Amino acid sequence: MPRPVEFDRKTALHDAMLLFWRQGYYQTSVRDLTEATRLQPGSLYGAFQSKRALFLKSLDHYSQALRTSVDAILRSDARPLARIHRFFDHLLAEQDRDRQRKGCLLVNTLLEMPAEDAEVRDRAAGALAYVEDTFAEVLEDARCVGELPGDADPGTLAKLLMTGIFGLRVYAKTQPPPGTLAAIAKNLLRVLEQH
Repeated sequence: MPRPVEFDRKTALHDAMLLFWRQGYYQTSVRDLTEATRLQPGSLYGAFQSKRALFLKSLDHYSQALRTSVDAILRSDARPLARIHRFFDHLLAEQDRDRQRKGCLLVNTLLEMPAEDAEVRDRAAGALAYVEDTFAEVLEDARCVGELPGDADPGTLAKLLMTGIFGLRVYAKTQPPPGTLAAIAKNLLRVLEQH
């Protein structure tokens, strides 16, 4: 008995996302996608219209998973700065498990795609803005409970944390020695302690 179409679609989307994540948009051919999704070209186009449409859906799929992870960690009941530390612990653990050094699909996309491709840029940047906005909310909570001083600027600190994440994701691709990324993250988070 064949599997339901919706299940096939979700599985195919996930498999395509992983392929784009590993190879990038331009290095991924339609043939690569048909092999990864186990769909014939006609079925692939029938389900997703085009390679670009499938890529955009893959970005959305990745972004939704990221949002779920961000909410679980940064919107928990822990103390505000503890939540931020936990987020970076999660990011480092995720990086350790990433044997293929894929990094972050959103950061990879911003680096790969031309700046004038507004549709793709806005998709990726919008998902990353959700993380930044959530950091800003948590840092505002930290200021309200006295973990940060009253004159601290949560918006600027959130941007600093995002810049650190971008750097960590890209630097990880150089395959630095063990412990390097953790040391970088520790120094980045020390900025919060200095406020």
